Amino acid sequence: MKNVLRPPLLRLIGAAALVLGATACKNHFPHSFTIATGEVEQRHAKPAEGGYYKDWDPWAASIELVPANDLNPVKTQHVLIATVRREDGEPLPNRRVEWIISEGSVGDIIEVDESGWRASRGYKVDNHYAVTHTNNYDHVLTRGTDDPSDDIHLKTGDTWCVISSPIEGTTHIVAYAPGIFDWEKHKVFATKHWQDVTWEWPPDATNPVGATHTFTTKVMKYSDRSPLVGYIVNYQIMSGPGGSLSPGSGQTASVTTDGQGLATVTLTQTAPAEGTNEVKIDIIRPEDKACCKPPAHIATGTVRKTWIGPKIAIQKDATPRATVNEVFAYDIVVSNPSQVPANDVVVTDPLPAGVEFVSSTPSAQLSGQTLSWSLGSLAGGASQTISVKVKSGKSGRYDNCADVRAAMGLSARDCADTLITQPALELQKTCPPEVTLCDEFTYTITVRNRGDGDATNVRVSESMPSGVETEDGRTSLTFDAGTLEPGQAKQASVNVRAKQPGEYKNTATATGDGGLTAEASCTTLVRQPVLKVTKTGPDKRYVGRPLEYQVTVANTGDTAARDTMLIDTLPAGASVQNISDQGSQSGNQVTWNLGTLEPGQSRTVSMTLRAESRGVLRNSAVARAFCAEDSAETQTEVEGIPAVLLEVVDLADPIEVGQNETYEIVVTNQGSADGTNIRVVATLADEQEYVSGTGPTPGTAAGKVVTFAPLPVLAPQAKATYRVTAKAAKAGDVRFKITMIMDQIGRPVEETESTNQY
Repeated sequence: MKNVLRPPLLRLIGAAALVLGATACKNHFPHSFTIATGEVEQRHAKPAEGGYYKDWDPWAASIELVPANDLNPVKTQHVLIATVRREDGEPLPNRRVEWIISEGSVGDIIEVDESGWRASRGYKVDNHYAVTHTNNYDHVLTRGTDDPSDDIHLKTGDTWCVISSPIEGTTHIVAYAPGIFDWEKHKVFATKHWQDVTWEWPPDATNPVGATHTFTTKVMKYSDRSPLVGYIVNYQIMSGPGGSLSPGSGQTASVTTDGQGLATVTLTQTAPAEGTNEVKIDIIRPEDKACCKPPAHIATGTVRKTWIGPKIAIQKDATPRATVNEVFAYDIVVSNPSQVPANDVVVTDPLPAGVEFVSSTPSAQLSGQTLSWSLGSLAGGASQTISVKVKSGKSGRYDNCADVRAAMGLSARDCADTLITQPALELQKTCPPEVTLCDEFTYTITVRNRGDGDATNVRVSESMPSGVETEDGRTSLTFDAGTLEPGQAKQASVNVRAKQPGEYKNTATATGDGGLTAEASCTTLVRQPVLKVTKTGPDKRYVGRPLEYQVTVANTGDTAARDTMLIDTLPAGASVQNISDQGSQSGNQVTWNLGTLEPGQSRTVSMTLRAESRGVLRNSAVARAFCAEDSAETQTEVEGIPAVLLEVVDLADPIEVGQNETYEIVVTNQGSADGTNIRVVATLADEQEYVSGTGPTPGTAAGKVVTFAPLPVLAPQAKATYRVTAKAAKAGDVRFKITMIMDQIGRPVEETESTNQY
């Protein structure tokens, strides 16, 4: 120990140490703080003159060392941890600790805490003496292995030393903190026993209740793993369910290791029960009288034996809702949540009244309304599912409970309920009771769920009656209403037309899951107005004469003809003279607004026309109403009248005897038709002599008569002029006579002209 405390160190402190001693804080030990990064200098900080006689580190109060007493196999390493603390127990960093193995001890210092940055940081002087400083920070020693369980966790204020011994014996070690003023507290002692022995404790185990379990402890040399014979191993039940150890039958048992170094006992439960037995095990080295070695306690261990029993659980899951007569399923899951088998497992499931069994997997035994399954043994952690199918014929809420029983009095129960509902479909169909053929009308279908459960997959279909179709030509329709909740309704509409009058009954059908059906009908009477137009008028008229026409419009159908209009189109060459019943003319059309004609009702109107020219007049009238139309036509032949005017004048009246008198004869067609084969004959008086005659046709004289050849045609408003010259032979009041005849006149026309001859 003399070589440890070097006098030169004192010279390094000098007066500075006094200052440091006065100003030291709790985290710094009052000695030289020379910084060095090279070799460690074995320095020992000492107080100034008189320092040992006063508390020169006022913070340090005590030192601890763990473990204080322990046993380790030879050739292993043992870690000792020292902690310097304040009076209040707070650990102090940066405090010097000296490690000393007492003379006469076995073992050596292997390694010490060399952490720090000062030149006087931790160092080992020899195998029996070393110096360290408590840590400023937390550290972890990993021992150089990948196993975190053997790590050593150091806190601030801790420092450490590792010792070992290759031989059996005892190590006495001192941990000394020179900065602690109280000599009773500045050192602590530890004893380390080294034995060439190691052991293997029996592992913790888990077994089924009611079974037995064997604990075996193995004792051997650490150096070569050879068995140690005759070591005493004591077992003691410390806690847990009642049981006994054998050999023997009590709470303790003591056995010695056999030739293989094994010491075995058997634990038996007093009665099957779950729980954990904690068994204490002590290894005792026997007394060696030959070499005067007394018995020695080697090690104490604890082993735990957990007893587990079988468990049984049951879970029942049922469909929450179903409909009457619908087959629905529920599952029963039986499980064993323990690690050991459950035996004699039996499941029973009494069905409520009103529920009918359909099938199950696996097959059930049926007794009345009760189902049962014998499942035998159910391994630990295993489960089995039972699937059951049932149905109910009436609505209501059904609570169904299943029970499971197993050996050792195990039982469990679980329940599930199902609401059985009964949806009911109601179908309403509306349509107009009566329409007109040309009306587009609407079918409206409303499907409603009047029941207390959901109606699913609801579909409505209808086929149109013959003669009715949709706007796009379809004669059948469907629509999916899907799911209808209780009270819910959905509606669909379609526009249709009828092809012909009649009574049409239309029926729609609704269907849904579970055989749900509903039907509804409605009838529409399709009526049609039928217009009949009758037109009368003269078959023949002469040009310029009035033409009277009458038009009658009658509704011969079975419904009113609304907005009836009558339109008469005038023929060319005719003009309107009169219109009845407030008819109006626009262009060549005459229109009457006849309003509504009820079935069987008719209206008659008339008009008068005038023909301006000859020909055939075709006069048509059209009556139109909503969804009805008819027309009629008349034909009138318009003829002309050949009205001929015969005129004769003498141009020189009076005349002297011997002079010539010229008579001018004019034939004028004042009518509206051609005059044909017009023949003019002039007769001179006895007192006259024929001189000459001219005209549109040649004339010939025979005595006193001049005859002109027939004029084939004389058009309306045309004139034909003839001249006859006669010589006055005698004086007198003479008469010149003209006679004309034509095809259109039944008898001759005569004219005379008086001439005074003197």
